Amino acid sequence: MEVKSILLVDDDESTNFINSVFIKKLDIDVDVYITLDGAEALELIDTSKDEEDFFPCLIILDINMPGMNGWAFLDNYKNLPASIKDNCVVVMTTVSEDEKDLIRANNNNDVKEYFQKPMSDEKFSTLIYKYFM
Repeated sequence: MEVKSILLVDDDESTNFINSVFIKKLDIDVDVYITLDGAEALELIDTSKDEEDFFPCLIILDINMPGMNGWAFLDNYKNLPASIKDNCVVVMTTVSEDEKDLIRANNNNDVKEYFQKPMSDEKFSTLIYKYFM
């Protein structure tokens, strides 16, 4: 399975820009989508559910965002059909050093990885190799 899209869900525009640069450095043919909160991300996933070029995707999800945060996103994400969830890899990112966040992420079956920010081209490369190669 090859990655066709990467969805960045983070309210910090500079983080989204930096992550986009890291992804471009990988020199892979992938579409990058950016949403600023969980509600926008869910809407994008819903409107893209019939687009073969969108799935499978890698979702990089920030925990702390105004509006719908990462945890609220996951509460809604769990109700999506398996046909969508089976084609997505959710990775949580945060600047938080609260061990409760790590435990909560590890206990969520929809979360495949948990990373401290900042991301890097190495982290993206590892994710793509592990889940899509």
